[in-house]
Amino acid sequence: MQGTGVHLDAVKKSFGMVDVIKGVDMQVKRGEFAVFVGPSGCGKSTLLRMIAGLEDTSGGSISIGERDVTHADPADRGVAMVFQSYALYPHLSVFENMAFSLRLAKRPKAEVKDKVQEAAAILQLTDHLDKKPSQLSGGQRQRVAIGRAIVRAPEVFLFDEPLSNLDAELRVQMRLELARLHQKLGATMIYVTHDQVEAMTLADTIFVLQGGHVQQSGAPLDLYDDPSNRFVAGFIGSPSMNFLDAKVVAQTSGGITAELTSQPDARFDIALTERPAVGTPVSLGMRPEHISITEGVGLRVTVDVAEELGGVSYQHGTLEGGEPVIFQQTGARHGMHGTVQTVMPDAARMFVFDEAGDRLR
Repeated sequence: MQGTGVHLDAVKKSFGMVDVIKGVDMQVKRGEFAVFVGPSGCGKSTLLRMIAGLEDTSGGSISIGERDVTHADPADRGVAMVFQSYALYPHLSVFENMAFSLRLAKRPKAEVKDKVQEAAAILQLTDHLDKKPSQLSGGQRQRVAIGRAIVRAPEVFLFDEPLSNLDAELRVQMRLELARLHQKLGATMIYVTHDQVEAMTLADTIFVLQGGHVQQSGAPLDLYDDPSNRFVAGFIGSPSMNFLDAKVVAQTSGGITAELTSQPDARFDIALTERPAVGTPVSLGMRPEHISITEGVGLRVTVDVAEELGGVSYQHGTLEGGEPVIFQQTGARHGMHGTVQTVMPDAARMFVFDEAGDRLR
């Protein structure tokens, strides 16, 4: 099975006077696993439903392959959608659920049987074809819903938060199964989630949405290592990036010197090509793994919560000025709750953002 690319050009969607999608340009390549990620209300599910044809566009165009499908019926777009709810027919067997669309299209019995059995083998459902949905686990039901999409041999698979009804352990398992399924089918898949861990795990390309706009797109680690603004920097990564208010106190030959607003004695020399004027307020971003405990001069953090995960722990605390901060300890196996630790961020790994939230480079 080979997928087809999806192209969005200046796509807009309004509900009455409310603009939900505000001119989105997007290119999903053939065979790519693309993930739309963002907080609730950012427009990601609306965008997916527009690609599926379940929502009309208010402006712009949508193409699947070489075809303009902006105003095409959902059945004519060559897509199959897997929803958050399994939407299985409870009175039908697994085989009958998966075969339903093929029988509706009056496909030959032999073809229906072959396609269902092929999909069942891919999804490890062969031994469950005679069962009813009530006899299956949540993960198995979701696989049936995916199988129902596979048998249609769509050009594009669309997933709308398909794992959100599963428990944590099963979500992890199903993420791996979806990744393997994509590798096996080589199909174009577009997946919506609010969970950035899912996005980082599954995606070839992540599209980060907020306020009806694509804030940034790219490979997962590119977004993690090189965010274009404060929103992306804070949204991608778990735990999220630390942000501390600061101001520029000097311009240097290689960048700036910035001091923390709450601790004027805490100064950092940061390499930047763009050098804001002295006195400019900025926000300094630092990942938890780039903050280390030090024996020397540093920032004093009172640890409130120690999140122990075995091989790694995350220490949640507050600076003397009251700002929250999280730092990582690798190999730590003892809690630091209630202790005061001196830490030092790595200035070479800091991100600098202006007051509008844009990244300074």
